[in-house]
Amino acid sequence: MTLIRTLALILLACAPAQAQDVAPQVIDQFRPLPLHQVAASVSERYAGRLLAADTRAPHPAERDLGAELVYQFRLVTPQQNLLDIRIDARTGRFLSVSGRGQLAARQAAQQ
Repeated sequence: MTLIRTLALILLACAPAQAQDVAPQVIDQFRPLPLHQVAASVSERYAGRLLAADTRAPHPAERDLGAELVYQFRLVTPQQNLLDIRIDARTGRFLSVSGRGQLAARQAAQQ
């Protein structure tokens, strides 16, 4: 009986060490872009003031495009319209922009 207890304790002691070996591999595979860099690209593309930024899980359609994590931005345009902008955190790709005044905000940013 003591042999079984000893083996069980050894196995339990090894489990955290095995879990630590996997974590660096996962971290190396997924590296999101810095939030400030993605926020700068939003400001370059759309005129207005950023109100909020958040990380979100991707929608199924965004996951189909390869997104693993999404940055979601809320932006108020010069015409006081609210835009909701979703960007792939790893690539910086614009996934969706919703809200009124998208075209006007984009044209204002290009001038």
